[in-house]
Amino acid sequence: MTTATEPRSHASLKPATVFLGFAVFGMLWGLYAASIPAIKDQTGASDGALGTAMMCVALAAAPAMFLTGGLLDRFGRPVVIAATVLFAVVAALPALAGSLPMLMVALLLFGLGSGAFDVVINSMAATVEAEQDVRVMNRAHALFSVGLMAGAVITGAARTIGLAPWMLLASAGLLAIVGIAATAHRVPRFVTRERPPAKGRKRIDRAVLGFGLLVALALLVESGVQQWSAVFLEDEVGTPAAISGLAPAIFAGSMVLGRLAGHWISTRLSDRVVLLTAGAVSGVGTVVIAVATSPVLALAGFAVTGAAISVAAPTVYGLVGRRAAAERRGASIGATSSIGYVGLLLGPVIVGQLAGAFDLRIAFACLTAVSAVLTLTALFIGGSRVAASTGTE
Repeated sequence: MTTATEPRSHASLKPATVFLGFAVFGMLWGLYAASIPAIKDQTGASDGALGTAMMCVALAAAPAMFLTGGLLDRFGRPVVIAATVLFAVVAALPALAGSLPMLMVALLLFGLGSGAFDVVINSMAATVEAEQDVRVMNRAHALFSVGLMAGAVITGAARTIGLAPWMLLASAGLLAIVGIAATAHRVPRFVTRERPPAKGRKRIDRAVLGFGLLVALALLVESGVQQWSAVFLEDEVGTPAAISGLAPAIFAGSMVLGRLAGHWISTRLSDRVVLLTAGAVSGVGTVVIAVATSPVLALAGFAVTGAAISVAAPTVYGLVGRRAAAERRGASIGATSSIGYVGLLLGPVIVGQLAGAFDLRIAFACLTAVSAVLTLTALFIGGSRVAASTGTE
């Protein structure tokens, strides 16, 4: 039975609740990303093997996203709680792996939890934008980057004093569980609409495929740079662990600034222009990284790339959420995210495989071509409403 103080509809879903979810998500990812060099050392994985192992994150995340979106539309709050607890519990597992097979299993579980939680928080943000006419997507993703930056800096500092990364991830996961227990009452019973959708087989509008492709291209560049940035500084530039740990932090910090600026820009320029600019400038950044011979120049390249590519995925998610039918918003976000995670899958793998065959400099140079494709694809953004006429078959 619903109490008088319990949120009844999406109108009571507060932006602050959305922002908290993104900050927690970023913190866990930041702790993980900055732990990758340590994970590489303790598992004895080569660049190529580590890149293949990283593929497991997106292999698990993509189907988890697709399924979570529909479950969220139907069941609401219980899915929010379950996704949060799942990710919190599995977050530390990659840092505990002692061999490559163990790491692959751990990353599959990490991807499962990450994918589910990702769809939950993006659907909540899209609901606030669509139903309350408040732009929160870029600001929410900026807070993800703040959490990522904080997690990366904390991990870098912890490694210098010999503290194991798994201890940080486990502690953050425990705090996340405590947090969802304390704030679950702020989440409406049905997150994306006031009541569950009618039963029946639903179709996702074909426009979601195009939006998913844009997210995939953006996440390919983002994940490829983010997850190999610390390794690049250590192996190609020769920096110590304390400095290499700054790479994900600088990348995340630039994404914060990019997304905060993106919030302002999105109210003044078209989404197409925002995406065109993101693709072009991120391409410049990857070229700078590829030719860098000093930590300062490499970090500058990470900053330029992060600031530019940061606005791409939030812009697309906002488009999908605003154009989706309310009863299918979670499913539309889930489908777009699932397609987009192909890019998250391919980014670290492509960089790792190219690094194994050639070196990391060539691998980062190849990401410039991906940014160019993103720029060209953005030209085809249309104005059709996504899933507005989602039918029952």
